[in-house]
Amino acid sequence: MSSKTTATPENALSKQEIDERLAAGTLARLASYREDGMIHMTPIWFDWNGKEFRLTLGAGRIHLKNLARDSRVSILIDRDPRVDEGAQGLAAGAWAIMCRGHATLSQDDALIREVTVAVLKKALGPEDAEKYAEPVMAEGRTIVSITPQDWLTWDYNKAED
Repeated sequence: MSSKTTATPENALSKQEIDERLAAGTLARLASYREDGMIHMTPIWFDWNGKEFRLTLGAGRIHLKNLARDSRVSILIDRDPRVDEGAQGLAAGAWAIMCRGHATLSQDDALIREVTVAVLKKALGPEDAEKYAEPVMAEGRTIVSITPQDWLTWDYNKAED
């Protein structure tokens, strides 16, 4: 059984483990700062290319307004089988990947199409992504790229007591 203390050196994820989990069809939570200093946090689909998170946001999204003013951002990807699958007890093995960084916004047409299609394929599968891509693109998109600066990761089933 592992240490159930969050984020110890013994239960930290390796780069390979981070990459594997981020490649899966997992939902993230993105946090940016509102003008009044409060956090705006929402679930979001993402693409991870091994170096940065890439998000595709529709025109008018609050995060875009926030990030244009203040590029600081946090992102969280986690899984807890006790919640997600009704697993019982500490051995169920929750894990999390949290990072902070600065967002870069792009209106480059080729990048918008590349990232939007990649995110949709990961979230919906290739067939549904093709059906959904054009309506999503018609909304107007901005790509948000986040290069993590600080990581905090853990897997409760990784470390041994």
